[in-house]
Amino acid sequence: MNYISILGASGTKTQSSGTTSFQIYKNIIIDAGNVIKPLGEEVLNINHIFITHTHSDHIIDLPFIIESFFEERKEPLTIYGSSQTIEALKKHTFNDQIWPDFSKIKLINSKEFSLKYQVITENETIKIDSYNITSVKANHIDGAFGYIILKDDSDSYFISGDTYTNPLIWETINSNKKIKSLIIECSFPNKFESLAQESKHLTPKLLKNIISKINRNDVQIFIYHLKPSYKNELIKEIEDLNILSNGGKILEDGDVIHLKTGKVQSKTIGHDKFDRIMEINNQLSSQVDKDKLFEMILSLTRDLTNCEAGTLYIVTKDRKSLEFKVIQNDPLNIKIGEKEKPDSWNSLPIYLDDGKENRQMVSVVSALEKRIINIPDVYNCKDYDFEGTKKFDNSSGYRSESMLVIPLVNHEEDVIGVLQLINKTNFPYDNIVPFNAEDEDILKALASQAAMALTNSFLINSLEEFLNSFVTTIAHAIDAKSKHTSKHIDKVAKIANLIAKSIDKDKTIYKDITYNENDLKEIELAAYMHDVGKISMPEYIIDKATKLEAFMDRIDVIQQRFEIVKRDLEISLLKKEISQESYNNSLIQIKDDMDFLKEVNIGSEFMDEEKIDRILAISKYSYILDGGKIDFLSKNEIENLSIRKGTLTNQEKEIMNSHANLSFQMLSSLPFPKKYSNVLNIAANHHEKLNGKGYPRGLGEKDLSLEDRIMILADIFEALTASDRPYKEGKKLSEVYKILSFMVKDNEIDGNLLEFFFQSDAFKKYIHEELKPSQID
Repeated sequence: MNYISILGASGTKTQSSGTTSFQIYKNIIIDAGNVIKPLGEEVLNINHIFITHTHSDHIIDLPFIIESFFEERKEPLTIYGSSQTIEALKKHTFNDQIWPDFSKIKLINSKEFSLKYQVITENETIKIDSYNITSVKANHIDGAFGYIILKDDSDSYFISGDTYTNPLIWETINSNKKIKSLIIECSFPNKFESLAQESKHLTPKLLKNIISKINRNDVQIFIYHLKPSYKNELIKEIEDLNILSNGGKILEDGDVIHLKTGKVQSKTIGHDKFDRIMEINNQLSSQVDKDKLFEMILSLTRDLTNCEAGTLYIVTKDRKSLEFKVIQNDPLNIKIGEKEKPDSWNSLPIYLDDGKENRQMVSVVSALEKRIINIPDVYNCKDYDFEGTKKFDNSSGYRSESMLVIPLVNHEEDVIGVLQLINKTNFPYDNIVPFNAEDEDILKALASQAAMALTNSFLINSLEEFLNSFVTTIAHAIDAKSKHTSKHIDKVAKIANLIAKSIDKDKTIYKDITYNENDLKEIELAAYMHDVGKISMPEYIIDKATKLEAFMDRIDVIQQRFEIVKRDLEISLLKKEISQESYNNSLIQIKDDMDFLKEVNIGSEFMDEEKIDRILAISKYSYILDGGKIDFLSKNEIENLSIRKGTLTNQEKEIMNSHANLSFQMLSSLPFPKKYSNVLNIAANHHEKLNGKGYPRGLGEKDLSLEDRIMILADIFEALTASDRPYKEGKKLSEVYKILSFMVKDNEIDGNLLEFFFQSDAFKKYIHEELKPSQID
């Protein structure tokens, strides 16, 4: 891990933000103000927590870290801090009154206690794996620390902890050249300097004074702990004092600082991005007015990247210049299009008077090299000539900073224009930040779509490159929801494509069917999008490996109950309430019952009535806990264990099956070009059946095309032969054929297509490339 993840950065807890917590490695965090929400189940990996001090906003999630997934925890949780910090946690948190004292509670099936404390002293270094973490005294409450983190003896960074003016900050950084970043708090605006002094916090003015004493220009400043009530005021004061001039940032929850480059980006990409991009695509494809299209392209790309300003250039017909078409600047209230363009706007020459390429202007270089250029701060960039930009800034009072330049490349790979976006704003704080990798990736596809619209070819190829770029992204996003089906979409696409190609070459039953390149591409797109509705499916259903799995496999909890029953039997034996023979027989029955529940929990075999009756019989057991008699199995556990086939309950199956209807709804909203007009039906019909008993629309034999039937067969065949499912082994081909034959008999799938597939080269190629040798019988 060569980055630090900001789990919480706010100065107080709000509905949308959490308090201080930094993840420096998969199992190490600094402070615990906001851990459970951002990490979820990954909190189980946290084994080491360094506490700066014990104010609530730095420890509020601490009790839940050890409590969450306690039964799954294999290693103790170690808390590091000063003697004052550790003593406060023992006295006021883990004291069996506010929260259980986990330092006295052992891990399940372990001799180790679940919680450990390690007192560290000022300037002490703790080594964990390849990390050296050194404490530094903070000027806050007694025992407060900051921490210096060093990985692999390379560049390090300094987390200040909550602090007032502290000479150790600048003295440490000045003497330790390995420290490249300072992550420091700034809580109150300058007008509350007295309050800051009393509460031992910083204002922008006090922070500026600390930074001025750092005799180095290679240290980035990252700021956290802003009080939300004064956030806008703080941001302005921080900007006015030019505190972040060296590429730093005001941190937000979810930010990730890449230590090698100092760049910050969001850790996750929301699904709303896809929806917005598709909306933009709709708007571009439906616009035929050229001048309006120019303005729309710039407006929509600015909206997508949340930037203040931008310019659109178009390559002239002689391909010698980039011509201004649109300029927009929200702070200056400028929106000038082609019709309002001043004559004074000079074009940018692509070639100089001597015939050489113009390598001085960033937009021209972007066009020449067909590449995106990302500049964090134009005033600190020496690679290009920004005199025109600076002249505009001087005359208008504006300050250009971050810039992203994107070439518009059409379907013939010709550059037809360039987009120049300026000053990305960091919502909701409205401070200027560099454009990130996500902006670049999204705009690559969007710029391609814009270029096709500009060349008036969007009616033919409007979604060609756009869909190719995003279909893969969406397919990977869906597959990533479950490690157990991570290759399903790729394999379905492969099977469908192989079947279609075999049909195209066939001279027998499909001799009258031909598929051109567009037809094959249509089937491939449909395959990649057939499960698009699963993007909204809960992970606990998609990834449900056993019948009892929820956030954990509850079979382990049931096994603990059996241990309690065994304990009670042993007590009864010792009290001579039961005989040795009865005791021994009971132990044998308990083991047999537990083995049985473990087997049925897997969900690999059909559950007959006899097995369900046995589950009900076991559920009637009881055990004594806290002096009361407890039913051995809950109603929910009985319901899940009694699932007749697979691991999903009827309700969960309904939720899972709803993905087909959602896929249909999502795909229905997309404006597929004429040559791909059948993608919707081919993709959405993969759960339909010839007998009309499928879903989501209950279509029948007369409604399903050959392409629909290909997708239906490909989806079922992949599911039956898949060997990466947790609840079953990949079936042998003989068993697969038998199951599919029964489906033909029940008029669910196409019998002619099944026989053709099993006799085709497509079948031979797929099974030898994708199936295990043990499956091929």
